[in-house]
Amino acid sequence: MSKKRVLVILLILAAFLSFGCIFKEGTKLSVSNNETEINVSFPESGNGSSCPVGSQLQVKDPATGKILNLTITGTERFENKTLCRACVETGTKGNTSSFEYMWSEDKNTTVWTKYDKDGNVSVRFIDVDGKKTIVDGAGRTLELGNSGDV
Repeated sequence: MSKKRVLVILLILAAFLSFGCIFKEGTKLSVSNNETEINVSFPESGNGSSCPVGSQLQVKDPATGKILNLTITGTERFENKTLCRACVETGTKGNTSSFEYMWSEDKNTTVWTKYDKDGNVSVRFIDVDGKKTIVDGAGRTLELGNSGDV
């Protein structure tokens, strides 16, 4: 299974998590087919939190046995909002990349950041109230405006 496919699956699962599609506290969910295996785990201590620290979305490639874990690590301040923060690391020894996904409880702010093997920002996608911004590793920005703009 390609890295892109695994990352798409993680993005979808992260979206479910960020949109509040959390079932009951302490829930574990597994889905598998011939191509991949997905496990979702929400700790009992979540207490209905919109950011249940320790929750994991896990994707396993059965061909290689490689497992990717997206883990909720806590909250972080971003543009005067408190965002839930989740992280995943992928790649091979000596050539890893990490991804950080942050979202607000009201779902109006999301931030995806890809870091290179040295921990430097490779690219960041920011969506605040429909205004989308892409920032590359050199700090150059591309603003896309509101989703309703033409």
